[in-house]
Amino acid sequence: MVEMEKEITTHMSITFKKLGIDDLPILHKWLNLPHVHEWYDKDKENSLEAVTKRYAPKIRGEKPTDCYLAFYENKPFAYVQTYKVNDWPEFGDHVGYDDFTASVDLFIGEKKHLSKGLGKVLLKKFLSEIIFTNTSATNTCIIGPEPSNERAIHVYKSVGFKHVKDVLIPGEDAETYIMEVKRDEFR
Repeated sequence: MVEMEKEITTHMSITFKKLGIDDLPILHKWLNLPHVHEWYDKDKENSLEAVTKRYAPKIRGEKPTDCYLAFYENKPFAYVQTYKVNDWPEFGDHVGYDDFTASVDLFIGEKKHLSKGLGKVLLKKFLSEIIFTNTSATNTCIIGPEPSNERAIHVYKSVGFKHVKDVLIPGEDAETYIMEVKRDEFR
């Protein structure tokens, strides 16, 4: 019972804010930390200039991705983004979902918040408040960790994601471990 109360309290302590241009220095910092860089944008150049060039078009609405900072106790601790799978044909053409399927990517940037259960709470809250809010749109959300990212896969399973297939996306050096959750299945 105490664990459930802790999760509810933590759930209330996590908030989201759309990523802004002024937030790019913190994203730059996180993308260069070993625990993030090992799994996220690891094949990309992560200077502040490169991060700005990659993320500013999303912030300005020129690319079809909604980017957020996640805050825990009013301090930024994580990054999360979502997009419709088929808005990115180089990805969507290979994973085989309809135009209403959302995808989510995330990482915890602040190392001190790793292994504390915040990833699970963050993802549950993001699904309920952002992804699945419009009842006439998205009913399925996918996420695609690397098969060797056991920590992430464990978190995603704890929220209700299930492995459905492995897909090799052209240009990627490893298969993507596609997991999905339906609106009515996530916990």
